[in-house]
Amino acid sequence: MLLGDSSAVTVGVVERRDTVGAYLAGTLASRLECPVELEVLARAGATTAGLGRQVRSVIGRSTAGVAFILIGGNDVMLPAPVRPSAVRLGRYVRELRGAGWEVVVGSCADIGAAPALRSAAAAVASVRSRRLARLQSAAVLAAGGRVFSLRTDAFRRSPERLYCPDGFHPSAEGYRVYFRLSDSAVARAGEAWLRRRAVAGPGGMPVEGAGKGSPQAVGVPAEASRPALVRPRTRALAGGLRSGSAPDRAGDRRGPV
Repeated sequence: MLLGDSSAVTVGVVERRDTVGAYLAGTLASRLECPVELEVLARAGATTAGLGRQVRSVIGRSTAGVAFILIGGNDVMLPAPVRPSAVRLGRYVRELRGAGWEVVVGSCADIGAAPALRSAAAAVASVRSRRLARLQSAAVLAAGGRVFSLRTDAFRRSPERLYCPDGFHPSAEGYRVYFRLSDSAVARAGEAWLRRRAVAGPGGMPVEGAGKGSPQAVGVPAEASRPALVRPRTRALAGGLRSGSAPDRAGDRRGPV
């Protein structure tokens, strides 16, 4: 199950083979050596608050699998504290785990690296991105999910290659950087789901102790790690966009990612 915002939708690429969904399904099918069914509920423009609608549509289902979540960029751009977003995310992960899902979350990338942002807005966005990523990582781990960090200097070193023409969303090559960062966490989640399925039966529904496995972090800040149906109000930072940039505002229309 693919949940989240435009990063999960893969806004910025043209070819289907370059999408997050194609990567996720292909990786799991290859690692698990079984057919994989993918469903994408992610929406461009979604915030963490809006993610709740996607999660609610998942937890009532009779079958469970692997949920892959990319969320947070729009929360960074909103005129509001980021801590409540991380708290919400932790609650969603806990609900999914309780319903029998393996959950993998990519913590917030460095939104301030986007060339579409003016320098002042970019500086603030970087600080808020870092804080949100740290809070997300702690919340996801506490809820029993797996988390990997999307923060990398590669996007600052090679923006012309790793961003699409709008200067805000990753290019196909940029998304491939994300894929490499997520590979280990996705594989482990798939393997854990197979083990659970062997015990719980084909539906993969929770058994005693489900949702309480050891959380795992991949490339997340040390301070955070301490404490897609895939089945086998200050001024908003959006005002800091450079002229001509066109971040997506679909979904719940609260932000550009």
